[in-house]
Amino acid sequence: MEAFGLSSRDSCDQRVVVWGTGLWLDLLLERACFLVACGSIGRNFTIRRLVSHLLKKYLGDYVQGLSAEALRISVWKGDVVLRDLQLKAEALNSLKLPVIVKGGFIGTITLKVPWKSLGKEPVIVIIDRVFILAHPAPDGRTLTAEDRQKLFQAKLHQIEGSDGNSWLGSLIATIIGNLKVSITNVHIRYEDSITNSGHPFCVGITLAKLAAVTMDENGNETFDTSGALDRLRKSVQLQRLAMYHDPDCEPWKVDKNWMDLSPKEWIEIFEDGINDPGPNNSLVSKWAMHRKFLVSPINGVLKYHRLGNQERKDPNVPFEKASLVLSDVSITILEAQYYDGIKLLEVISRYKTHVDISHLRPKASPSKNARAWWHYAVQAVLQQKKMW
Repeated sequence: MEAFGLSSRDSCDQRVVVWGTGLWLDLLLERACFLVACGSIGRNFTIRRLVSHLLKKYLGDYVQGLSAEALRISVWKGDVVLRDLQLKAEALNSLKLPVIVKGGFIGTITLKVPWKSLGKEPVIVIIDRVFILAHPAPDGRTLTAEDRQKLFQAKLHQIEGSDGNSWLGSLIATIIGNLKVSITNVHIRYEDSITNSGHPFCVGITLAKLAAVTMDENGNETFDTSGALDRLRKSVQLQRLAMYHDPDCEPWKVDKNWMDLSPKEWIEIFEDGINDPGPNNSLVSKWAMHRKFLVSPINGVLKYHRLGNQERKDPNVPFEKASLVLSDVSITILEAQYYDGIKLLEVISRYKTHVDISHLRPKASPSKNARAWWHYAVQAVLQQKKMW
């Protein structure tokens, strides 16, 4: 040791220093691994909590009896599966139409989340059996303060957009932009005995399947990680989309409240007529017989492409493109259907105007507070100009 200019004491000190440095590096690496693991777990925890919160927030506006605790447990177990859901009466309020839900049912909502490869594989949303029965809203109905706040928040969200700078905002944009959606067995029916006095009618939309996926430039299904929400390329397949209008048709009657129907009864009443009945038409139930189609069942493919903000440099290149290819289209309209439709459109137009200005209407009569009514007239005109 001394031959190399290092004494025995120096050698011992050097070994202690080397050993101490090695221990420090081991502890540092262990700490780093712990922090990485905690970060991964923390992000996973944050995402799962966010999914649970969003499901409760958005589904809660439409579905009755949705338990936050049940959602949380379902999210942490893996796939989210919700069954036999009842829709709220105000589920269609956001459409600002003069209708209210008389009864509504969703068979299953399945959310398949690839937790281990989130942001690399699509989240799959599967909805089966959406049945809605609607009827005219009561006269004088207006949007509540809660409804107005929801509409305002939705518009504000559209204006502000998502936070693309944070890892969570970027991840959410990627997930939403690559959602893989499948909706099957849809039947929405509107019954009206008021609009066209003395001539009740029923209008319905049925859809066997809607499937939406993200596509690449060659038309193949893909997963886009570069601004998927900003730059969209979607393909939507439609199977047996149809619209019927039965003039002089009495509303359906059941021996109980629509909200009290069992899942089996909902399926029995609403599902027939959605899919191809086959050659033997006698198998169609009484609920689906004698329908008068405005649009007979059609199949089609819709392709939509939207350029990203960074790609919108050439004004000669369209920012958005859409193409729709349909199978044979058969459209038939009877005189009675035409008059029903005109009456319904008039009611919708008046209702929209009424709803938008109803909150300005004075409670006192014109004879008691003429000044308030003049103020109301001015404010109503200004409000309508804003909408225009």
